Amino acid sequence: MVANLLLATVFDVVTFLVHAAGLITLTHMVSFLLAHPILNGKQGETVVAMALLALGLFILVAVEIAIWAAGMRLVGAFQDFDTAFYFSASTFATIGFNDVAPAKAWRLLSSLEGVTGLLIVGWTAAYLVTSGVRFGPFERDKHF
Repeated sequence: MVANLLLATVFDVVTFLVHAAGLITLTHMVSFLLAHPILNGKQGETVVAMALLALGLFILVAVEIAIWAAGMRLVGAFQDFDTAFYFSASTFATIGFNDVAPAKAWRLLSSLEGVTGLLIVGWTAAYLVTSGVRFGPFERDKHF
């Protein structure tokens, strides 16, 4: 149990640092895109920026899932990375399919991955809504 908790703490810290750095990078990217327009018309720029932001968030979360999958593979919770990634994706998203399971010794670690995923998905959703208001195309108190 202690090994699960310690490893989950390490994965959590790495995941949250990667997420914070990714959000900072995405914020700078969107700010740059909006400051250097390539399309005519502000609405088109904001839609493109928001689409790229959503793609960036998807990639960021996929990287974070891969971190957990690599860790699960390294400790021997799964035989191969593909299965570990599949399991981590469903656990991180709190879907929880039951067709694969980690080695018995690492079940607590997978539960803690679900808690981390819940927090990261919530943070990502809040960031996306805030960005929609800050950068457009949404206006405060009009669309929400």
